[in-house]
Amino acid sequence: MMAPLMPPWETYASMRRRIERLRAGKVRGLDPRIPPDTLADLMELTLEREILTRSVVADMKGQTDLERRINERLESERFRRSVAGFHTLKKSPEAADPESQVAEKVRRLNRERRNELGRPRKRRRG
Repeated sequence: MMAPLMPPWETYASMRRRIERLRAGKVRGLDPRIPPDTLADLMELTLEREILTRSVVADMKGQTDLERRINERLESERFRRSVAGFHTLKKSPEAADPESQVAEKVRRLNRERRNELGRPRKRRRG
């Protein structure tokens, strides 16, 4: 059985109170052809559907937050490893020879890092 959507202005508590009043016979539905118990069952299905939908959305939001935190941690670890590799390469004996390919790579990586991080502004004296 398909349950209708819960109206946005309706709260869980007011929906439960209305269900209890229908079951107790204190109120009638809009259509006298629909028995109050059937209407109350339909309203309970609507309430269950709404609760389930909200819990699934909350779980998905939690999953998205977890993925974002993991990706940030992995990205910072990759950056840290690349910086450590750059410093290791820079200290290698091949990097001391300005004509070597290693020295060229060190210069290129240093230029890329400097462009990414930006240069500090020069202080004006005076």
